[in-house]
Amino acid sequence: MKQVMVMIGIAVLILLVSMTMLSVESRTDRKDELDRVVSAAVKQTVKESQIYNQTSITSDKEMVAYFVQNMCTSISSNGDLQIEVMGVDFKEGMLDVLVTEKFSYPNGRQGKITTRKCAIY
Repeated sequence: MKQVMVMIGIAVLILLVSMTMLSVESRTDRKDELDRVVSAAVKQTVKESQIYNQTSITSDKEMVAYFVQNMCTSISSNGDLQIEVMGVDFKEGMLDVLVTEKFSYPNGRQGKITTRKCAIY
């Protein structure tokens, strides 16, 4: 009987450690992905806005829309994204954004990660 209780205790302990490691790894992976995707989208948008005689970005609103499109097609995680534009100037090739992702951990708790990226051509 004593061995059964010890085995159950060990199983519960292993389960708790596994869930903790999974949560930490999930947050790290999401943070890395968000940093990579936002950085690439900002760089691509600023680069695209400064191409001579291009017709896709002709205003600040179109530059923001292009950034959102680039980011949404690149990200693969399933969180809720909130994008705040801190500054934009399509003529000078400047874009500054703050992106927040809200997501759920495997145990049901809510998490939030934020990244801010700025690029000037």
